[in-house]
Amino acid sequence: MKKKHSLAISGILSLESLLGCSERFPQYSGRFELKTSSYTDPEFAGEKRLPWGLTITHRMKYRTSWEDRLRFEFTPQNSEVEVQGAVLFHLEKLANDSESSFPHEYFKGEEIHAEKKYYGGAFCNYQYQYHAFAVLIPGEEDLKKIYPERGEYLYTENGMPIYESFNPDEFEPGKEAICEWYNKIEENGDKITLDLFISRNINDERSGCDSESYLPYDTRGRESLKAVYHSIELHDEEDPRMGFDQLQNNTIPSINLFKEVISGVKDL
Repeated sequence: MKKKHSLAISGILSLESLLGCSERFPQYSGRFELKTSSYTDPEFAGEKRLPWGLTITHRMKYRTSWEDRLRFEFTPQNSEVEVQGAVLFHLEKLANDSESSFPHEYFKGEEIHAEKKYYGGAFCNYQYQYHAFAVLIPGEEDLKKIYPERGEYLYTENGMPIYESFNPDEFEPGKEAICEWYNKIEENGDKITLDLFISRNINDERSGCDSESYLPYDTRGRESLKAVYHSIELHDEEDPRMGFDQLQNNTIPSINLFKEVISGVKDL
């Protein structure tokens, strides 16, 4: 298959070729193909599966900081056994890998659905939640080096860091930062990698449960689907800072699509 960009030509991706790098706009937009997919438990699988084809469109807008959105459009070869449709993700939430069980429980990624919460008394409850989480190479931190959220650090005054003024309308990424992005792609086998996880989690608090508490019994556990996609074509000719408001057109809620590739989702 012919690529729009011959990433295998290492000279284009090197820091020495600054002009070639600066002619493109680093982003996650492109065509991807599915390499592998797996479930932590086969019973978590749904009636359909994720398709081979995925197109990502990445757009961003500055609102005191850059807000990045990713539109995932899944294209099946056989719609009877593979899902089809487009969903929208908030990049910062999708790539958020922080997780905690104390003092409040929260999970990696972006929440895409929360079922009804059941209570058995004070501090005795549980709720099933579903999250989408992604590991991207190059990562979100690599992207922030190209599109910074503020000017250069100047000094600290009264304990507060002072930065140069920043005008997003006049800002243009530096050539070296752009080339570093493409060096990351070259180091990753001339491709962008997306590890996508769709997980079912249980947010619960049992410290207040006692012999008089009652919580409905549910046999479902924490499970996840992992799908690995690799880019086969980069769409980096257009500036991702344009077209943000139109990105959500023709999309559906994420859980409406993913409920077909996982099982047991309730309260829809």
